[in-house]
Amino acid sequence: MKKYYLSILVMLLIPLAGMSTDIYLPSLPAIAAHFGVYKSLAQFTVTAYIFAMGLGQFIAGPVSDALGRKKLLVTSLSLQVLSVFAILHSPSIHWIIVLRFIQGAAAAFMIVPARAILNDIYEGDKLKKQFNYLTIAFAVGPIIAPFIGGYLQHYIGWKANFYFILIFAFVLLLVVLFILYETIAETTRFSPNKILHNYKIILTNKHFAVGSLTLGILFGYTGLFNVSGTFLIQIGMHHSAIVYGRIALLVGFAWFLGNLINRLAFHINKKFKAQIALLLSFLASLCMFILSWSGYFNLPTFVVPTFVVTLFSAVFFSTYAAECLTLFPRLAASANGALFSITWIMYSFYTFIASFLKPHSLVPISVIYILVGLVALGLYYFCLLPIEKTEDSIRRKFKS
Repeated sequence: MKKYYLSILVMLLIPLAGMSTDIYLPSLPAIAAHFGVYKSLAQFTVTAYIFAMGLGQFIAGPVSDALGRKKLLVTSLSLQVLSVFAILHSPSIHWIIVLRFIQGAAAAFMIVPARAILNDIYEGDKLKKQFNYLTIAFAVGPIIAPFIGGYLQHYIGWKANFYFILIFAFVLLLVVLFILYETIAETTRFSPNKILHNYKIILTNKHFAVGSLTLGILFGYTGLFNVSGTFLIQIGMHHSAIVYGRIALLVGFAWFLGNLINRLAFHINKKFKAQIALLLSFLASLCMFILSWSGYFNLPTFVVPTFVVTLFSAVFFSTYAAECLTLFPRLAASANGALFSITWIMYSFYTFIASFLKPHSLVPISVIYILVGLVALGLYYFCLLPIEKTEDSIRRKFKS
């Protein structure tokens, strides 16, 4: 396969991880009703998947560097197919939570080697551009999946969403099994001591550590909307699953648009882009709080600020994800695993918090939006920006 086709395959594999959750978000109230459980248990199926996917990426990076990309992709896709099939025949919500954890772990061992394929075949600015395309491709999942899921839920039922994922994963498994070749030039021996050593190098890098923490905090916005939004819109505001799917489509488009804006503005100073993005996200959150505190509880009050927050969070995310991932070219998969483990584990924490929010007011979620914005601003201005200025100063001295 040529680089072009390998890139396309990666762009198809990555959205599967997000779609495996996003497509059935419109069905969460229906799943809770089907099994006769509280909404928090249905939401825990999201938390279990995301937490396992985040945790698994810490291990998946070194395993991918040791075993190669293809073997791990075949194994992970096979396990996803089996776990989704079992979910469709689960007798209780508790079994679904366990199986979703397994599915999430399998997804971790899919997305890390998939991303690392790009490191295998590109370098420098070309690699940064591919990672930007990758974040755009990842955004396709949140855009399309809930929209499809809303219609599947409305006309067929919650199981239809899992059948969709089952077919998608099975087709990708066949492509990887029969077409993909191994892209890693040289594998490394799997060693627990070496894994710890590599992660020590990566996580003690201040630029990487602060950058990934900030990315995880901003990525949490989407988790808050995804898990709370379906209940706020369907239960609190009394709209259908189709309406939620359309709103989720719009918010997903905001993430896509933010990545696209960053790609088009690739040569604009990243510090300028980052500061504008963080400030506008915070102001949108503040507007939601003021309106909700004043008694407004409707779609525009919820959707418009969420759109703005998501848009500018995506601008920041795509800028600094590429920046962090290119810091360690010789530890590509491990750096991938560390970065996205941090972001997804934090995302799972947001989904856990969101499961306790009541669906009859926007005040709680707007308060969390504001807190997230303040923490992100603090990390950027007091930690990340000084680190970047120091690094820039060192580079100028080295060149001179």
